[in-house]
Amino acid sequence: MDKGKLVYQLLCAALLVVVGVLVWSNKQKSEELGNTPVSADVDKRQTSYILETVSKDSFDLPYPKVVGGMPLQEALSARSTNRNISNKPLSDQQISDILWAANGVNRKDSNMRTAPSARNCQEIEIYVFLKSGIYKYDALRNFLFLIKAGDHRREAGKNAFFKDAPLALVYAVDFEKMSEYDQEAKAFYSATDVGFVSQNVYLYCASNKLATCVCGFIDRESIALRIGLQNGKVLLSQPVGYINE
Repeated sequence: MDKGKLVYQLLCAALLVVVGVLVWSNKQKSEELGNTPVSADVDKRQTSYILETVSKDSFDLPYPKVVGGMPLQEALSARSTNRNISNKPLSDQQISDILWAANGVNRKDSNMRTAPSARNCQEIEIYVFLKSGIYKYDALRNFLFLIKAGDHRREAGKNAFFKDAPLALVYAVDFEKMSEYDQEAKAFYSATDVGFVSQNVYLYCASNKLATCVCGFIDRESIALRIGLQNGKVLLSQPVGYINE
């Protein structure tokens, strides 16, 4: 065999070995990075507070976290009313998680919710009072629509703690969605259904060590005018925030 040809073949073989080693090494590094837990600093950098500071015509909420949290029995044990609410802001992710827990879609194939409703009317609407504005929650699209810019939190309830709570949820019934019911049935079933939504928020707060308090001491007519409610009724308000140590 020609000596030059032999040297060429040896060089090619050596090159293939080197390339193989490099590929294997890069694969190992990628797997190691993939298995490395995300640090708290990275999580912190990825946490946004856009809703706290900016009024937007519409806002795509972060995808809600639907796994984890405290076991149900422990959350039931920890569930409580706590009016001692800090003004520390909640992140966009926390707001998304709270709204999903309240009355979000948990079965996408049928658009069923985390809270039951009579004849599946899904008549309870959630209005989100934040420092930046009032939004309406669209559970089907995990979306917020701006109703009114500006800080109207103190209008969500008559108690003093509403002005400090970073989030106040106002629950209203849309009677258009209950057309098959008479007036008495509309009042009865909307009252029961809003209780399910409120309890979901209580359990989320217990699981995540947040403070909350459902309130009926509110100016329903004033809130209805503020949110532009037509054929409906404001039922309850529920502030949420960190516990004020």
